[in-house]
Amino acid sequence: MSTPEAELMAEVVAEHAPLLKAEGFKKRRHSFNRRTESGLVHVVNFWQHPKEPPAWTEVPGLRERRYGTFRLDFGVYVPQIRRTGTPRSEWINEYNCHLRRTIGQLQGAREDLWWPLDGDGSTELARRGLEHDGLPWLSRFTNHDEVLDAFRGGGPFPIGMSPAGGLDLADMLYALSRDREAREILEDYVAKPVLRSHADYLASFLRKAGEPDLVERITTRDPEV
Repeated sequence: MSTPEAELMAEVVAEHAPLLKAEGFKKRRHSFNRRTESGLVHVVNFWQHPKEPPAWTEVPGLRERRYGTFRLDFGVYVPQIRRTGTPRSEWINEYNCHLRRTIGQLQGAREDLWWPLDGDGSTELARRGLEHDGLPWLSRFTNHDEVLDAFRGGGPFPIGMSPAGGLDLADMLYALSRDREAREILEDYVAKPVLRSHADYLASFLRKAGEPDLVERITTRDPEV
């Protein structure tokens, strides 16, 4: 049974669908996919905040009720990155992506930006976020080299990759038969100490990648307190 919040969410998505369709996106419910010529997939997702559980208690200024609000999430999926698995279908969800940013992160906010579904101006704020932040960010990553260059320029975090983004980039480069570049990425990766809990996985990854000599270069560190 549809709820008033669900109906409002559908209206918000429908309001922005023509803009995204004009930009080459296809729609599935609250999510949009666009495949680039190089095979990367751009994702725009309108995420409605889930309803808080019955026992949940709101703490003003610390833990606030978000049901009835939504935000925008953006992602870039790289098919050649298979280290953590592959999607179940051709449709790419935002959580499948290897580069991920929220609208709040793209706008430099200290916390995620949530807009009320029934709020005056919410639709305009979302449209402005799409046009001035989300879509330009996605357009930075139309091919593998643009992803690689951005990673080399600032590391994994500024582009929304995981701390192990270097392994993902090496995975991509091996799949593209660019073994020398993949090796360079891994050499940089093992040049820095890794968490003890990550060392065994890293050693296994290096062996499977055909770089067993790099295993002996692994050094470890304890988590920061």
